[in-house]
Amino acid sequence: MATKKDLKYYLGLNWSYTIEQNVYKKKKFYIIRVNELPGVCTDATTIEEGMCNIQDAIAATIELYLEQGDPIPEPINKEEFKGKIAYRTTSERHYFLAKLAQQKHVSMNKALDMVFDAGIQQLRAS
Repeated sequence: MATKKDLKYYLGLNWSYTIEQNVYKKKKFYIIRVNELPGVCTDATTIEEGMCNIQDAIAATIELYLEQGDPIPEPINKEEFKGKIAYRTTSERHYFLAKLAQQKHVSMNKALDMVFDAGIQQLRAS
């Protein structure tokens, strides 16, 4: 049975957030962004207040998307992923990965995880 994707459906999804703490004129406040909905954010003096405010922003955004008939991005469901990835690459990268695995005395899968983790960490820092 298909689920009707209405406002209630979207508000029940597991949205992810980025929360930043800032200071302006010696007063601390938080900026909360919805990762899956570009441009949707709010600010508040407490995280609790911000999380309430962001729910209103999400609802208003979803209503606008629905009114305009635009596709609505949805959060990714973590349970859908089992850890298997079919990955094709160049022979140079394959060789580099094999050398790294040998040097670190780990499997190719573990070496690929190490490279991936380092890349993700670098992306998050930028």
